[in-house]
Amino acid sequence: MGIRICSFIKKRIFFFSILLITTSSYGQFYHGIEIGSRITNADFMMDTSREPSSAFGFSLGYAAERDLSQNIYVKVAVLASKRSFNANNIRGINTTEEKWGLNVIEIPINLGYYLNVNNRNFQIFVEGGLNVDYNIRAFVKNDNETITLDIGSEAGVNRISTGVNFGAGLLFSKRMKVRLHYYKGLTNVLNTEDDIWKNSAIGISLNYFLKKREPY
Repeated sequence: MGIRICSFIKKRIFFFSILLITTSSYGQFYHGIEIGSRITNADFMMDTSREPSSAFGFSLGYAAERDLSQNIYVKVAVLASKRSFNANNIRGINTTEEKWGLNVIEIPINLGYYLNVNNRNFQIFVEGGLNVDYNIRAFVKNDNETITLDIGSEAGVNRISTGVNFGAGLLFSKRMKVRLHYYKGLTNVLNTEDDIWKNSAIGISLNYFLKKREPY
């Protein structure tokens, strides 16, 4: 399964790289920083840990866009993200609270569409696409200790997972984009058949471009 996922990811990254190169005739390329916060939850069940509930996380990184036409663009970002959620550890009549989390390098690859490209004050956009997640740290924390989980093909947590994301927002002042977005994990973070860990999140992010994004 890991080999299939890696092959799928390589093909998609190659495809979007070709898109970025072959659309250079349009010549409109924008890049800058992206910061965001999110509320993360999960489809989760592992041993005696279950009943997940939401917790806050964040993301920070670099984002780039290239126009494919007057109102269609492709966006690629590289973000350092923290995704965490709460769960209950239930042992008989005893229940204790835990926090589960991932530190992730995520690469969202999205297609976007501007709905009103002639409005010079602000532009509404929608976008969506694939997330490739490189998991660099997984942990579970309770009142007494923080346990770091092993990551890898032979470990309990997969190194790579995938998901999809959808969003909408506003471009204003020709430099800043505010985006509301939803993320849904597609593949199991856990490397075991009987356990489930698939993150989901609702968040808000802000992009700041280093040059003005002129409307057509």
